[in-house]
Amino acid sequence: MAGALIQAAHAAPLYSLTKSVTLPGPAKWDYMRFDPVQNRLYVSHGIAVDVLNASTGKYLGSIKNVTGSHGIAIVDDLGVGYVDSAAQNAALMFNLKTLKIIKKIPVVIDADPVVYDPASRQIFVIGGDAHAISAIDTATNQVKSTIALGGSPEYAVADGKGALFVNIESTREIVRIDTSTDKITARYAIPACVSPHGLAVDAIHRVLFSTCENGQMMVVNADSGKLITTLPIGKGTDAARFDPVSQRAFSSNKDGTLSVIQESSPTSFAVLGDVPTEPGARTMAVDPKTGRIFLVTATLTATLPPKHPGGPPDMNFAPGTVRVLFYDPPQP
Repeated sequence: MAGALIQAAHAAPLYSLTKSVTLPGPAKWDYMRFDPVQNRLYVSHGIAVDVLNASTGKYLGSIKNVTGSHGIAIVDDLGVGYVDSAAQNAALMFNLKTLKIIKKIPVVIDADPVVYDPASRQIFVIGGDAHAISAIDTATNQVKSTIALGGSPEYAVADGKGALFVNIESTREIVRIDTSTDKITARYAIPACVSPHGLAVDAIHRVLFSTCENGQMMVVNADSGKLITTLPIGKGTDAARFDPVSQRAFSSNKDGTLSVIQESSPTSFAVLGDVPTEPGARTMAVDPKTGRIFLVTATLTATLPPKHPGGPPDMNFAPGTVRVLFYDPPQP
C-alpha cells in the first residue's frame, strides 16, 4: 500500500490548468506582471494592457492607447505603474486606481521590458534596437540616464539590492549594472546560450537563470558570473521566473511546455519536468504565495517555418482568442 501511495504521489502533475480567461482583441501579447500587493495580473496585449484579478480572473479594466505594448512595472507605494509603447518610443505612467495614463516619458527606441528597481527607485526601460536602457527617476519621472549596452538586450531583472541584470541576445552575455550609478560593472559570458531570452534571479542565494533559444537554461552565480550548471528546457523560451517560496525556476516555451527546475541549494538544481501547456504560451508570471503560474496564448491557426535556422517554429493565431491560462500546483 505504501508503495502504491508513493507511486501515485509521483504521478500527480506538477501543475494543472484550473482557469482560462479570454481577452477580446488582437492576437498579440507579450510580458505579464503579477502585483502581489493588489493581487492583480497585468497582461501586455498589443494595443493595451489588460488587468485581471489574479484570484478570480475577473477583468478589471485596461490601460489603453499603448500600441506596441511589451513591459509593465508597478510601484505600489506611489500608486502608479509604468508601461511602454514601442510605437510612441515612450514609457507611460498610469494611476493604479483608475488605470488612466497620467504622463508620457520619451525613452529609447524599440522599448521592450520594463523593470522597477526598489533599491534606486528607478524604472528601467530596455530598448532592443537601441542597444540601450532608459533609466527613469520615479521622483521626477524624467530620464535620469541612458545606459549603452554594447549589444541587443532581451530581458532584465533587478535583485532589489542595487543590481540590474540584462540578457544581451546578440553577444550571449549577461550584463550587471550598479543601479546607484547606472554603470555597467560586469559582463558574464554565456557562449553556449543561443539567443538568451528569459532571465530570473534568486536574490537571496545569488543565482541567475538565463533561458536560451537552443533549449538550455544557464544557471549562473549572480556575483561572480561563474556558470553553475546547464539544464534542458523546452523550445522557444521567452520568459523565466523564480518562485522564492517553492524554490523553483521556470521557463515558458513557445512549443507548449513549461519547464520546471527545482533549486535544492545554491549549487544544486534538478529538472522536475515539462508541464504541457499550449502552443505559443511563451511568457509568464508567478504568484509565490499560491504557487500559481500565469501564461498567455491564443488559438493557433498555422505553424510556419522558423524565422531563422535553429529557431522555434513561427506561429499564426486567431484574433479575438487571446487567453490567460491559470496553472496551479497540487493542493495539499
